[in-house]
Amino acid sequence: MNPSQKSGLEAWLEVIRDQKMPIFEQTVHHILSIAEDDLAPASALASVVLQDASLTTRLLKLANSIAYNPSTTAISTVTRAVIVLGFDAVRDMCLTLTLVDTLLQGPAKARLERELAHAMHAATQARALAIVRGDKSPEEVFIATLLYRVGELAFWCFGNEHCERVEQLANQPGITMETAQERVLGFRLSQLSRRLVHEWRLTDLLKEAIDSPARQDPRIQTVMLGHQIARCAEEHGWRSEEMGRLERRAARLVDVSEADARTLLQDKAAVAFGMANDCGATASARLIPLPEEYRSLLDALPTEPDAEPPAGETPPPPAHPIPDSRLQLSILRELNSAIESARCDFNVIMELVLEGLYRGVGMDRVIFALMTPDRRGLKAKHALGMANETTIAAFQFARPAIGTNILFETLDRQRPRLVTLAERERDPHLVPEGLLAIMGIVPFMIAPIIISQKSIGLFLADRGLSQRPLDPESFEEFKHFVQQANLGLTLAQSRQRR
Repeated sequence: MNPSQKSGLEAWLEVIRDQKMPIFEQTVHHILSIAEDDLAPASALASVVLQDASLTTRLLKLANSIAYNPSTTAISTVTRAVIVLGFDAVRDMCLTLTLVDTLLQGPAKARLERELAHAMHAATQARALAIVRGDKSPEEVFIATLLYRVGELAFWCFGNEHCERVEQLANQPGITMETAQERVLGFRLSQLSRRLVHEWRLTDLLKEAIDSPARQDPRIQTVMLGHQIARCAEEHGWRSEEMGRLERRAARLVDVSEADARTLLQDKAAVAFGMANDCGATASARLIPLPEEYRSLLDALPTEPDAEPPAGETPPPPAHPIPDSRLQLSILRELNSAIESARCDFNVIMELVLEGLYRGVGMDRVIFALMTPDRRGLKAKHALGMANETTIAAFQFARPAIGTNILFETLDRQRPRLVTLAERERDPHLVPEGLLAIMGIVPFMIAPIIISQKSIGLFLADRGLSQRPLDPESFEEFKHFVQQANLGLTLAQSRQRR
């Protein structure tokens, strides 16, 4: 639909609904829903991220950056990133990376680069102030600040010729950006932000901040101050009287001296610069105003603005993970560390094995299923590479009243199997019809999860989507990962009994 066919705010809301802005599609909504569930295990977040190969690759790059990992301890798995950096930090990275992808593909490139620079700088400042103030969730403050101008971001993504008209009018003497928006669109983009925040059911703090920005609530004021600091740095610089007033406000808000507040804000400008660059938004990093003592950071960027392709233009990752022996070794080391830990966690072990099989061994699909308490059924708990949650939910099987099938035979005999097409032809009843509907007619590998000589579930993996062969080497690697899980879980159980 063309917004000119219908006037006002409702028309633009309809345009954005039709466009389906990527940051608010399934992955991000799933991440936010997990974040709001206090009982959700950390492994649940890792599982969502791993479904997106591009997000996984870029998240791990960011997780190893100075901004998030100053210890420089290598992080090679999403599961490890959640454990080391924390649930909230990984959630932040996911949202930031998805926002970068969305904006760098928009047509109004120059304006979007400025908006992205402002959003990342403001969010970094607000999170730093929240940390010093002792906020209950600085990461929630980060997200609220990052997405506070979501209407502006959406408009510059999809506004097409309207973007140019607003920009041209705003550049005329005596006309502010807000006035230009009202004249061209009939409303301010801040109104669009408010409607989108509620329609997309974003975080409660963001709703409160956008509905009542002047409310004297420390968290809301932290969000607003983050934006004011970023805007002041852009328009007046770090040594201006205007910035001095904001430094005094920051000092009062977090109860530190003005000198300490000044140092904090200037340091965080450099952190925002580094984060933008690490996220692949090099052009936006250049637009974050740096204090004089940090200007040398610009020398580390490519000399030409387009020397590095934008995140949205980088070559796409392979459609399916390819075997990586080095990554396998790295994940096995992490798995051993998790097993040796005094607080060995069942979900962490299972998630590391899933990630090892999926990314390390190079499987198209991996399913982790557990037996029901009465041991009469089998139900999937986590899966990677599956099309959607409905497909995963369909993996539920009851033990046959007569005879058996490959699922329960594996559990009862406690032996891994490489099920070939030839075997399936010899025994048509080997694979249950429900599994055929989920996986198709493909070879697959299956192995039991055994704790203290008792089967509790299984792993199943295949390369049916890419039609790549399941060779004996891959089967050995598959068995090794599952064996490590079995050893670790048995060890963990024995510790609990002591």
